[in-house]
Amino acid sequence: MRRLVHVARDRLRRYLRQPLNQQRRFLVFSGAAAILAACGQRQPTTAPSSEDRIIQHALGETAVPANPERVVIWGYAMVEAVVALGVQPVGIPGIILEEAAHFDLDKDEIVNISETGEPSLETITALNPDLILTTKSLGENSYDLFSQAAPTVAFDIDERADWRSLTSLCAEVLNKQSEVEALSADYEAKIGQLQSQLAQPPETIEASVVLFPFDEIRALGDASFPGSILAEVGLSRPPSQVNRTDLRNISLEALEQVEGDVMFVLTPKGNTEISARLLAELERVQATPLWQQLSVVQNNQVYPVDYYWLFGSYIAANLVLDDLFEHLTTGT
Repeated sequence: MRRLVHVARDRLRRYLRQPLNQQRRFLVFSGAAAILAACGQRQPTTAPSSEDRIIQHALGETAVPANPERVVIWGYAMVEAVVALGVQPVGIPGIILEEAAHFDLDKDEIVNISETGEPSLETITALNPDLILTTKSLGENSYDLFSQAAPTVAFDIDERADWRSLTSLCAEVLNKQSEVEALSADYEAKIGQLQSQLAQPPETIEASVVLFPFDEIRALGDASFPGSILAEVGLSRPPSQVNRTDLRNISLEALEQVEGDVMFVLTPKGNTEISARLLAELERVQATPLWQQLSVVQNNQVYPVDYYWLFGSYIAANLVLDDLFEHLTTGT
């Protein structure tokens, strides 16, 4: 049986070094997890100490250290949530290391755990983490394997629209409840200040949020990260952006669907190759006659905002509020 464990782990490590499609990745993780589980290896090998806390989560329950210090995150908005709570993770997805510029990451100390696009168990284990955080949707097929490296907690929650709840869950696991209470209080006070300074009642302002990923026009709805913030401020939304996360594949001929009194356009400001490609697509659309014919364009109510509007936690949310202060209050 011990030999089977070693075989499973060696097979996993070999496959993790190769580019895999989603189906093959699922089979690798599932097969190795089944062998490890059959060998009675599902739970972390370190026995809980008297100071550990039992955390109930989407995939079971886990004994978590009183104050985790070496945290690995297989998620996206969750990275910012943890940093907002005052914890620097030791391992995160590479795209966050490359693209996140609006909050402080110690990039010399944080390791990319996903060089192949999928989490590397070998890399994660080498970091000697005392906690792994993930979501049910991302971590369900790899939970057993993550649990071999460290206590693992998986949240069954939308990382975008439910960002406040996600941050509160991270605070519970990290034993940072007072920090999240302070973040929440400051954020709500800032919303109140913004509402008092708007040029008109918030419900009379129809705000559209648009982005231009590669060869596509997309609008973010009220069930997205910025949508949740605009809703808390009380702003209204175009009909096409109500009761949905996003509206995809909008054609140039259907641009009237993204009309609003104001339009916030996600505009990358980074110096990466991805940012350059996104900016080129945006400039291509904005040069078309159909874009120039939009009333919101002709009224000069289109505002470029950075990609922290896409997802995040209290750090990005406060930056979104700063943008609303800049463009919608009486002082502008």
